[in-house]
Amino acid sequence: MHLDLDDASARALHDYVRQVSTALGLSDEQFCVDHNPPATAYLALDARLPHWPDREVALLWDQHYGWSLAAETHSGEDLLVHAHYDAALAPPAAEVAAWTAAVLAGPDRVPRARVGDVRRLSQAGASS
Repeated sequence: MHLDLDDASARALHDYVRQVSTALGLSDEQFCVDHNPPATAYLALDARLPHWPDREVALLWDQHYGWSLAAETHSGEDLLVHAHYDAALAPPAAEVAAWTAAVLAGPDRVPRARVGDVRRLSQAGASS
């Protein structure tokens, strides 16, 4: 899927990411959206994964893959994707928040996700 984002579409994407951010209890300073193809979003989470307690965690959205939860690396390289939300490209914000909480709680609690996904997303592209 390729999105050609005009002004209305770019605003809609930003509003959607803001809704997800609000559902997660985050502030506006904890997310950014890049409308340049491919459109992406980056949400910094105040959380850690159980098996990577020393790494910061981010929720990512990509116009081709939808939502993923990833761990930051210590070297500033690409983020390491831990889980990918397979059910929909842009599910309701409350559904994204519930999935995120389940992933953070541990692999036995994750509905409709591939845990341990080895796909890497570019930090630069996701945090622009």
